[in-house]
Amino acid sequence: MKCHLELMAQAFAVLEPLPQAVAFDIFSKLDSLSAFPQMGSPLGARFPRLSRFRQIIYKGWLRIIYEFDEVDETVYILAIQDCRRKMPTARELDKAKSRGDMSIDE
Repeated sequence: MKCHLELMAQAFAVLEPLPQAVAFDIFSKLDSLSAFPQMGSPLGARFPRLSRFRQIIYKGWLRIIYEFDEVDETVYILAIQDCRRKMPTARELDKAKSRGDMSIDE
């Protein structure tokens, strides 16, 4: 099963200023989510209010937060941030999802 990927505008804005090689490497990682949407670590154990979200840590410094909707078979990339930053709230992530997206499927 290959899922649909949607990159939220807020997450895309973080990728734009990165060096091209890093951005392409991150997109490669995101592409693997379409085949394995549950590969990220669930956030619920450490952050109970974020139980429906998952994260992938990219090279120890960048956190990719996403939500997998099993019904729609869609992975929503909600936030990309430095791991040293405070974890966003569920409300902030929901707001990012409602602001719009950019499909990154082939």
